[in-house]
Amino acid sequence: MMATWVLRIDFLLITLLLVFIAWEDILLRLISHRTLLILLGLLIPFILLQHKMPNFAAAGTVLLSGFLFFSLGAIGGGDVKLLTVLSLSMNSHILVNFFITMAFWGGFVVLIGLIFFRTAIRQSGVPYAVPISLAFLFTYPISLLTF
Repeated sequence: MMATWVLRIDFLLITLLLVFIAWEDILLRLISHRTLLILLGLLIPFILLQHKMPNFAAAGTVLLSGFLFFSLGAIGGGDVKLLTVLSLSMNSHILVNFFITMAFWGGFVVLIGLIFFRTAIRQSGVPYAVPISLAFLFTYPISLLTF
């Protein structure tokens, strides 16, 4: 019973932090190391309270593939680190759903950005922490019900 409340409070804090990270990315096009470390500090107990282990294999794969995309200039370094931290909490089934959901939200954010903020998007790029955060917040709670 106590673990359920702690789990809910932890998820609420993770949600609030993801909103802050998305907002920070919109305003500054920057995801700070400090917020990612705080997110990691919230995610580890969140994972362990569900009697799961962090998925280091998924995180390593995301980090290495993200580094490749970063070196090609396709994604920002902060986005790669955010994806890596969040992937610790997901098994392979959830991770696939997460990336599909992230692609959907990413397309939506790009579309809205090109319609309303064309100059900012062209100059600074897409604040991809927004679709990453939305994908996590839509995918993870549903995965708790189905897997």
